[in-house]
Amino acid sequence: MLFEQISGSGDSDTTCKDKLTNLAQEIGFTVGKMHEASIIHGDLTTSNILVSNKPSDDKPELALIDFGLSHVDNSAEDKGVDLYVLERALTSTHSSIPWFFDIVLEAYKSANGRDGQEVGVKLDEIRLRGRKRDMIG
Repeated sequence: MLFEQISGSGDSDTTCKDKLTNLAQEIGFTVGKMHEASIIHGDLTTSNILVSNKPSDDKPELALIDFGLSHVDNSAEDKGVDLYVLERALTSTHSSIPWFFDIVLEAYKSANGRDGQEVGVKLDEIRLRGRKRDMIG
């Protein structure tokens, strides 16, 4: 996995954080452009994001895979759910870097134009619904 490759690469902590920041920005930008084209992935987890292993490049190359649950929709709700699934995947598998999704979201909003802010508001609503569901059972 890329996270393990970066953290185990022998780089300094600063270099490691820079690489992770670049990765987070690229994920946010890529998902933002996909949503701007009204493509909803439907299963946006870290398992469905492939990253090239080119240690000399500052900018990682991504490939999103497994579009079996994807569909075309321009709703902020579906885009927000895509981001919520990604956030949950990141926080559950990479809890040691809690700031990572914040950078993903920032890059997403800048790549997705005016819709990025609306999707961010919708994501906050979805998070609240998720927390209520977790509390109730």
